[in-house]
Amino acid sequence: MTDAPITLQRGRGALLSGRGSLTVALAGIGLLLLLAALFGRIMDFGIRRDEMLFVAPAVLLESQSLYADFFYNHVPYSAWLFRASALVFGDIGVLFSARLAVFGAWLLLLGTSYWSVARLSGSPLLGLVAVVALITSETLLGQAGMAASNNLLPLAFSILAVALFVTEVVDERTRFAPLCVAGLSLSIAIGMKVSAVAIMPPLLVASLLLPREMTFGARLKNVLFPALIGALIGAVPLFIVLMQAPELFMAHVVGFHTGPHVAYWDAFRHTEPNLAMGVQGKVLLAYGGWLSGSVLLMALLTLAAGWAAVLRPAMRLPVGAAMTVLAILAASMIMSFVPTPGFPQYYAAPIVFVPLLTALLVRPLARAEVAFLTPIFAASIMLMLVLAMPRLAPGLATLASPERTQVAQIAKGGAGIAAALDKAGVEGPVATFLPLYPLEAGLDVYPELATGQFAYRIDAFLTPELAAQYVVAGPDAMIARFAQTPPAAFLLGYEPALEGPFQDWAIANGYKQVDVAGLSNRYGEGVLLVRDTGGAAHDE
Repeated sequence: MTDAPITLQRGRGALLSGRGSLTVALAGIGLLLLLAALFGRIMDFGIRRDEMLFVAPAVLLESQSLYADFFYNHVPYSAWLFRASALVFGDIGVLFSARLAVFGAWLLLLGTSYWSVARLSGSPLLGLVAVVALITSETLLGQAGMAASNNLLPLAFSILAVALFVTEVVDERTRFAPLCVAGLSLSIAIGMKVSAVAIMPPLLVASLLLPREMTFGARLKNVLFPALIGALIGAVPLFIVLMQAPELFMAHVVGFHTGPHVAYWDAFRHTEPNLAMGVQGKVLLAYGGWLSGSVLLMALLTLAAGWAAVLRPAMRLPVGAAMTVLAILAASMIMSFVPTPGFPQYYAAPIVFVPLLTALLVRPLARAEVAFLTPIFAASIMLMLVLAMPRLAPGLATLASPERTQVAQIAKGGAGIAAALDKAGVEGPVATFLPLYPLEAGLDVYPELATGQFAYRIDAFLTPELAAQYVVAGPDAMIARFAQTPPAAFLLGYEPALEGPFQDWAIANGYKQVDVAGLSNRYGEGVLLVRDTGGAAHDE
């Protein structure tokens, strides 16, 4: 037998008694405001270079293939998701549709967290604490959770996989469908970001050991088998891509990150303040991500619940499930240190598993003890909101002027470029390191620059073997490309260290600056240089 989940339906701490209905209504309104603020922040969050890599395929995949036709250095599921979102919501803008997919991932993350934490702990209020802790996390309110990349997407599917698995083994139901979905979700997470593979070993071991009351044969049949079926189904598209061109796939996904990527940042580490090449720097990034704000408050609640378990050894603590989540948390923390260089967004993964561990530690507490914790849970929510309000409040303000959001400005800038080229009567690709602007307006870009600067900047660090696998061109090769196929325009002003050869060639070949609104962003004021059709262009 297992402990029945706690339901707080009596006592002064109950959510649903006395004035509880008013409390629930206020909590619901507050949560909707939080989600609105989160949505506004996502839509107005400054554009990031990573979005050139992840969002551009939403347009490019209409007629081209990942890896073979343009550079892409990650596993493909994130790009496919953004492509699907663009097919459904593309009329509202390419970046808008991609960020809308990120907001959808947020809803999956928050919904799964609330459901699993409330169910496992028996406390709806602790479920709300988990939701608020994630929404107000300083790390997730940064690039990790706001930009359209592969940082938040796998976390939503990872927590779904772990939550489904844990709730099934704790309740000893081991139903086929939830465990199959758990395996499917884990494969999707890995297909979005390789680092999600850290979750697999703890779940595999747990599926062989839990539930403890089952025989080993029953676990193989009722736990491992359905999870494995789901995992294999989710991995089929990834296997197909790998089998079609294994060398091409491995060169982009593995070769890039272990070779030229590290060499480039080792040479240019001074250009990026939030970068860590060694263990000491990574520890500092982890410290900032894991021991601040709402994450620290959630960790304190977890430690308090764990201390209560130590003081009450007679409690029926779900040891196996708690150890599984703890192992997943530890594996995610270790995996965060593996990539070199390290960036702040790499340390987001462990955050989402902390509330689940808290729920398992709270689960055995008596009803009265959980009710006693109600003021602590409520105070934690208030502190989390106070700490995050300076970041979330502007998100609400942006909803009053949606035309001023970052996604609207990118679309406006793209439309302005298209109008300028139409007025000048020129055709051809736009040369830029921020290809989302022309792609928003349906304009062409050079394949070598289709996903931004990532392939261009590593050209000098490539081995001949890797260079043969990439659609890549360095400064000299791109200048030759311009001479062969002149750009309709150059969009510059964002990457001075890289744009010099482009600007020199444009000036030498008579390109004229045209003023276009909506081209400013966190990287600078965009400058559009349009080919002058009044005179013949000449090579430098």
